[in-house]
Amino acid sequence: MKKLSIFFVFFFITNPLFAGTSSLYSLGPYFKNGKMVRIASYNSGPYPNEFMSLKDGSYKNSPVNIDALLVYPKKGEGPFPVLVFNHSSGGAKLYHNKWFKFNRQQARQLLKKGIAVMFVDNFNGRNVISAGADQGQVSTYSFYIDAFMTLEYLSKDPKINIKKVGITGWSRGGMNSLAIAEKRIRDVLISKDLYFAASLPRSVECRQSGYFRNPQPIKETKIWMVNGKNDDASHAHICEEYGKKMKANGADIEVTTKAGWGHGFTANYEAEYESDQEAWHECPDYYTEDDGMPNKDAKIDASCITYGYHIGGTNKSWRKFSRPFKKFFIKNLLN
Repeated sequence: MKKLSIFFVFFFITNPLFAGTSSLYSLGPYFKNGKMVRIASYNSGPYPNEFMSLKDGSYKNSPVNIDALLVYPKKGEGPFPVLVFNHSSGGAKLYHNKWFKFNRQQARQLLKKGIAVMFVDNFNGRNVISAGADQGQVSTYSFYIDAFMTLEYLSKDPKINIKKVGITGWSRGGMNSLAIAEKRIRDVLISKDLYFAASLPRSVECRQSGYFRNPQPIKETKIWMVNGKNDDASHAHICEEYGKKMKANGADIEVTTKAGWGHGFTANYEAEYESDQEAWHECPDYYTEDDGMPNKDAKIDASCITYGYHIGGTNKSWRKFSRPFKKFFIKNLLN
């Protein structure tokens, strides 16, 4: 086993697709059938006119390549369903961090069930390692663009069943995993025939997301949004209200708020206060109106930015969520 691990570390470091690019290469020892891929994507226009840059096409003036690790199940030739993992503002390093084992463990178990997995690095191609202390380094809509460009990339892979693509993530990755259900974002970026079959957003920030105030959901996407009631970074009641709006407009969505759980509840350590994490709680809401423009009072600047909130979970929350997580994706991607 030791020799095998050394081989994979050597392979991932010496492979030109991996070397000096993304911390995803550190996942090599965990996934034997993994391959690194580059996905063509774009940066959105600046806050708060992010959606307008998609609508007028100006986002295409800022192309970027993002890295991803795609892993197929060992058995079978496909086409396989696939689950796409998205990281938080902490970056792709959290995929292999010892305190965030959840994603790796879930991925390995889903692979045994015949579901491919993909880990996306939204930061490396933008020369960013972490955005926790400076969220403005990468716009929220750049993440959303990445998600749909990833879906388009997977649609060209004959080993993937494009009608059975799932997505999940927490915090920024959770915002991303909910945004993919908005028809108007999808329709300006990729084919209207493409959609995510299942999504499980976690620890989602719904106030400062740039979501459409009046959502037009993609009805083919099954969504289960899970937040913690003790989350002092992403307030759960706002997402409960937004989930009701989505459901009223035709979304296939369920929203769960867990008492005692906080931000990043799938981490295997007790929540800790991180004083350097940028927060926008005191800033006005940021939504996109039906005409594609942001709400008039949207503003994020030094006058309202604060710092510090709790991140982490407990063995209880992590372990309690493991089985429902797997069950959701097995049901919606394999059946």
